[in-house]
Amino acid sequence: MKFLTIPLVLFVSIITTSVTADPYVGFGVGSTSYKVDFTSLGGGKIEEDETGTKLFGGYAFNKYFAAEVAYYDFYEASVEAVEITPGGQVFSGAVDMIGFGAYAVGMYPVTKKVNLMAKLGVLGWDADLTVNADNGSNGGTDVAFAVAASYAFTKELLVTAEWESFDSDNPELSLFSVGFKVILK
Repeated sequence: MKFLTIPLVLFVSIITTSVTADPYVGFGVGSTSYKVDFTSLGGGKIEEDETGTKLFGGYAFNKYFAAEVAYYDFYEASVEAVEITPGGQVFSGAVDMIGFGAYAVGMYPVTKKVNLMAKLGVLGWDADLTVNADNGSNGGTDVAFAVAASYAFTKELLVTAEWESFDSDNPELSLFSVGFKVILK
């Protein structure tokens, strides 16, 4: 019995001293890079960069690990009057996409003010596709990963820069954003 008591006491003391459970919220705005294939709706392909935004929140369990959720609005990317074949068929197309993500976040404090982060998780997404007068949709749940850096102006206010990639087939998608994170204490 004593054999189990000592590891249990050590485990509880490590958990209670290392878990700070600091909640945080934030937002980011940046550039969404789309690559969309409209051939299933009778169109061609587009590669566009548009504005994207995100709202996120999470818990930093200690200075090395956090859990995070995010809502994304990737806005609409569109193209007008693209010629599919030389001298032939012309199409216009648009894609509008939203998503919800959940991540495990690894953090490395470089200094007291600078923090590097890597995220791994999943993104559930829904895309509305339009080609000429035809509409369609696509959606799914895919792997998402990110690399990021933050700078702390104060203990509670940080500026963040983040590049995120989402392993979706159609549309292919990535987001580079800059924003703010607020630690709620």
